Amino acid sequence: MPSLGSKNLRDLPERVERTRTFFESAGVWARFSRNSPATSCRDAAARRERLGAVGIPLHDELKSLCVVLYRPEGRTFALLHCRATASVDLHATARVLRAVRPLARMAADELRDRFATNYGTVNPFVDPDQFVQVFDKGLLTKYTPPHTMMTNAGEPTWAVEFRPDEVIRALEGHTEVHVAHITTDPAAAVRLPTFGLLTGNGPESGQALWQLLNGAVRAGLVAEGRPVGDLSYPRVLVHSEPEMGLSMELVERSDAVWAVISRAVDQLCSAGANVLAIACNTTQWYADRIRERCTPGEVEFVSMAEVTMEYIKANGLSSLTVIGIPVVADLGEYSAYRGLRPLDVHPVHERARPYLQELGYEVKRLALGERSSRALNLLRNALQTGVSTENVLIALTEISVLLQRFPRFAEHLAGKRLIDPLKLYAEALASRYLTALPRAEAGEDSWTESVDSSSA
Repeated sequence: MPSLGSKNLRDLPERVERTRTFFESAGVWARFSRNSPATSCRDAAARRERLGAVGIPLHDELKSLCVVLYRPEGRTFALLHCRATASVDLHATARVLRAVRPLARMAADELRDRFATNYGTVNPFVDPDQFVQVFDKGLLTKYTPPHTMMTNAGEPTWAVEFRPDEVIRALEGHTEVHVAHITTDPAAAVRLPTFGLLTGNGPESGQALWQLLNGAVRAGLVAEGRPVGDLSYPRVLVHSEPEMGLSMELVERSDAVWAVISRAVDQLCSAGANVLAIACNTTQWYADRIRERCTPGEVEFVSMAEVTMEYIKANGLSSLTVIGIPVVADLGEYSAYRGLRPLDVHPVHERARPYLQELGYEVKRLALGERSSRALNLLRNALQTGVSTENVLIALTEISVLLQRFPRFAEHLAGKRLIDPLKLYAEALASRYLTALPRAEAGEDSWTESVDSSSA
């Protein structure tokens, strides 16, 4: 039922009261809130209050366009609704409505004189039976939580939060309602990634990857000027499997390791993951088998080794040293990085082995999030004594975990350029999430008439 937190909805402006009455009479959930006056959908989205935060994603703001509709039976009016990131296709909408003339935006004076409103306060609720209501199917696609939308409540400083599917069902009892693809956006629904993260050798690598993923998502949202808060991050399913540690002897135990991985992959896919990642350099060797297992459920497996090798190729790096356990660093048959063979790849000198071995023990000894200057110095000594190239591929998650705790040295240490597959992996996963989110520039700014008649 309609609510405004702990406050009562009393002494409301007349159009806001009619909005409240619509939700109350329909028995549909809604939440009212206040905001400072806005000039557009984009501006309104930045001012909306939801779940204790100010600002919602632009794709959660409803855009409503009032048009004049000519049919064989005469002249009437329609409200067209879509996400603020979308652009209404008037030609497609005219076909849906059986229009005999092109749809035209209602003139401002007629909108004011006939419905006592203006372009900033149009919504589906105030006069529900006075319009043919048309909703874009994209409104039913679930993007980021809490899966609600907002728009004005009939007055510029009043907003209402609602669930689109419930509003559509309620309106069907008042007037003619259509739900169709009426925007220029692709008809197919965008599926946001639910990441399945397999870890266990050790679990710290999975924790580091998850943290790096969230950090990359946050950085992307901030760079694009999108809201950042608790609801901004992707859904992640974590499967921590201690038996992944068998991969330390991959050649001798390849069948046993595959049994562990295949079982974990099946469980993550069954739980709802549609993008799969493994926080381990060694077991990327099973990439082809994992993809084959994921194909029936249309689940994408992203290979950390492939992401890293693409980065090396894109940056024109031709000489580097690989640090990792022997089965990975030797680029042999069981190494997922064997695609680097054509490059000038150098081995780590034996002088560095004691430092790397002690470094592995030191990192595993650390508490969650604990920093160790001793571990960092061991890595510095290993680079200085055992690496002759400028570029170093860190194919050992213990070092990736350490670098995450010392971001100042995450890319350069001891005069070397560090290439961290775990960080590149996180950025590749974050890119899939950010790309799947509706783009702000795809809607409001691309069609002037949509802005002028926005519900905001």
